[in-house]
Amino acid sequence: MKKVIFLLGLFLVLTSCTVDPVSSSPCGGNCEGTFRIDVTQNPGSYQDPQGTWHIKYSGLNYFRIKGQLTDVKPEYVVNGVPLVETNYDSNYFYVPNQIKWTYPVYSYLGLLNNNVLTQSIPIGYRTYTLPQILEDTSVSNLAGYEINKYFNFNHPAAQTMLHTYSKYTLKPQQQMVFFPSMIGDEANIYIRVLFNSGFGGDREEKIYTIHVKFEN
Repeated sequence: MKKVIFLLGLFLVLTSCTVDPVSSSPCGGNCEGTFRIDVTQNPGSYQDPQGTWHIKYSGLNYFRIKGQLTDVKPEYVVNGVPLVETNYDSNYFYVPNQIKWTYPVYSYLGLLNNNVLTQSIPIGYRTYTLPQILEDTSVSNLAGYEINKYFNFNHPAAQTMLHTYSKYTLKPQQQMVFFPSMIGDEANIYIRVLFNSGFGGDREEKIYTIHVKFEN
């Protein structure tokens, strides 16, 4: 009998400690974000039934991603500014003379996490690695960041430099390059949203992938 009472008491303690998923969310529920290509910037662009965005070249050398995030609770708004952060990365790299390639990285910060620095990159009749290319020129990512020969991938802050930011807005936007030489190429764009980018309190992270095709 005592054993039964003990087990019952233990059950009540454990159930009383269950965290309410609503109260533990900085959004007061499910935090989410939606992202799309701005078709006013690139008329004729569309998303097909498989979810791929077909981006039409508009004569401008860039396109725009627009987002909408879930509202956060009042305690995560400071002076009218929501504590949210949206970060962008991609698997698409290029150098100023229009050499371009995609790495088989499948996630946000994939270049850092997947350790593809020694992977061969075919250019003409030769192959290079990223460090070899960086000896002669800088490398840019579709998301908007640049890597040069002085970049230290082993530095503790390296991962904060391998993406671009849109902070403190529930309607994040990001412009990315679109050169005519990119027509026919495909890319994956990785988007990480951090709900409550401040210190303390509840925090939630969501990661999204947009697959794009560059078209005329």
